[in-house]
Amino acid sequence: MTDIKGIPYTQVKFDKDGRRENAPQVPAGTTDLIVVSHGWNNTEDDAVDLYTKLFSNYSDQIKGDPAYKDRRVAILGVIWPAKKFDELMTQLIAKSAQDSGGAKSLTPAEHKAAQDAMHAAIDRAAPAFDDPGDSDRLAELHRLVPSLNDNAADQAAFVATLRELLDPQSQRADQQHDEDSSDFLFNADAEQVFQSATDPAPASAADPEPVPPQTAKAESGQALSFIGDVFSKAANAVTNLLNVSTYFEMKQRAGTVGKNGAAPLIDELAAKVDRIHLVGHSFGGRLVTATAANSNTSKLHSLSLLQAAFSHNGFSKKRGGFFREVVTKKRVNGPIFVTHTKKDTAVGLAYPAASRLSGDTGKAFGGPDDKFGGIGSNGAQQMEDKEISETAKTLLAVRAAYQWQAGKFHNLDSTEFIVDPNGGDAHGWVFVPEVAWAISRAVVS
Repeated sequence: MTDIKGIPYTQVKFDKDGRRENAPQVPAGTTDLIVVSHGWNNTEDDAVDLYTKLFSNYSDQIKGDPAYKDRRVAILGVIWPAKKFDELMTQLIAKSAQDSGGAKSLTPAEHKAAQDAMHAAIDRAAPAFDDPGDSDRLAELHRLVPSLNDNAADQAAFVATLRELLDPQSQRADQQHDEDSSDFLFNADAEQVFQSATDPAPASAADPEPVPPQTAKAESGQALSFIGDVFSKAANAVTNLLNVSTYFEMKQRAGTVGKNGAAPLIDELAAKVDRIHLVGHSFGGRLVTATAANSNTSKLHSLSLLQAAFSHNGFSKKRGGFFREVVTKKRVNGPIFVTHTKKDTAVGLAYPAASRLSGDTGKAFGGPDDKFGGIGSNGAQQMEDKEISETAKTLLAVRAAYQWQAGKFHNLDSTEFIVDPNGGDAHGWVFVPEVAWAISRAVVS
């Protein structure tokens, strides 16, 4: 047991199957337990750094606050094996658009560059796959590379091998959903899946002008290219499929840890505290939402989703959202808030890019009307009447008053505060004082 600026802090570590690797200790007398999960961080140090920054700000906010007079808060940090989302998706976000077509004959230099790109994509994804036999499957992917440009049978074999790499749990029917095209990835004809990954993304509905092949304009006005710097549709497909497969592996892992690990843990700890609060960043948002959906305790009081990386339709009834049970079973007694901003490229562009295999081109790429948009970009979408609160729509400055509504979703436009001061991706900047303030208000609501 240690502390973060005077607040007791303990950790629980899970393996990728949600098995607990240690026994966290919650101090006697704790009234409010905050369970927080990181997203796709490479190391435990990354996660602890995020928790320290966020809850140091939280500690500053609650000092001398009369609402905390009779409360004793403790923090439980979740550590789970993850990989960085933004690094794995770098091939999907291009600095500039280019017409790379892929239909022309390749020069020897271009052919070598294409193959090098395919091998690099496999190597980049390899650390995510460490089950028995995965090294042989990865070797098979490498073996297929030279013939992928024009051999349909080997293209299908590539997809089939990818499916074998993925967590067996993700291949269950109840784990597949059209909100991220996982149903298409696992069930469509393998050759069709490969071909779909070579297709250009659609133009934004807000920008109907023709765009070069392999290029799309996102709602934010940024350009998105699926090809990178090589002139091969096969290289494009391999890069996309490896990124998408790694995304599905981490998505499944976050859900598994939430369901099999964190949910039973908070059920055990509930007897020791008055209330439990869940906080999740990026794919940690998926982890804590799975925790809420699969736990049994009646003491869940708040759910804070900080730039969460899952579908913005995840709670929707009309869209059959994967986490709709959180709503129907009234798993959270108090407020649920969702920070969202278009400055989050990891969720705003890379998430729908990873989810777009089925080729739905009807709406603005990554925007609120995009079937595959991310909740950290747009907030919760397609909800029923009165499920979204109208009393709180933006992340507020420190000391401003929130008008929370119990059991309702609060989509907080966070563009003003969740921002990289250096002009980069805002995805990781969730530790700012304004986010800590919002959590502190949800805890005592």
